[in-house]
Amino acid sequence: MTLPFANRRWVWLLGAVTLAAGLFTAGYRWAERSYLADIARQQASYAQQQRQQAEAQAEALVSALRDKQQLEEQAYRVGVALLQARADLARNQAQLSRRIAHVVQQDGERFTGLGPDSLRLYLAALGYTSDDAHLPAADPGIAVQADQTATAAGGLPPLALLYHAADYGRWCQQLEQQLDAWQALFPPTQGEAHAGP
Repeated sequence: MTLPFANRRWVWLLGAVTLAAGLFTAGYRWAERSYLADIARQQASYAQQQRQQAEAQAEALVSALRDKQQLEEQAYRVGVALLQARADLARNQAQLSRRIAHVVQQDGERFTGLGPDSLRLYLAALGYTSDDAHLPAADPGIAVQADQTATAAGGLPPLALLYHAADYGRWCQQLEQQLDAWQALFPPTQGEAHAGP
């Protein structure tokens, strides 16, 4: 014979155990879903950070490539300008060389040094503008006659001086062109612009 009170206890006990097991399972599943959601959020956040870093690196690379291309184009333009300047200098040098003999002959032997035409060419060879205002009047020098002029041992003849001026002027102008090209490629900074000797 079974006692009605004993059956109820087992039913209550069985119900309580079932309810506890259900609550435990539900709590476990809720915690698992919450944990998986946190992991998914962290993975998404990490993926977004990685994507942002990759985009930033890609933008930096594109910017660096653009800067490199601009510098290459600038270096090319400066190189072309430098080559053009050297060609102009070579052309001017050839013109000066052709004019030297003519100018010395035109001045004649009445001068003990450079005559007016030779002086103009000398100044042009050094890169100065030909301004007749500062040239002295045509004066044959201290010699009364050409045979009283100093000998070649006493100084340089006009021809040698003019060739020297042409060579020296070309060298100075090449240095100036190289400096201009260097400054075009690497402009001075604010502090360097005001610095001077």
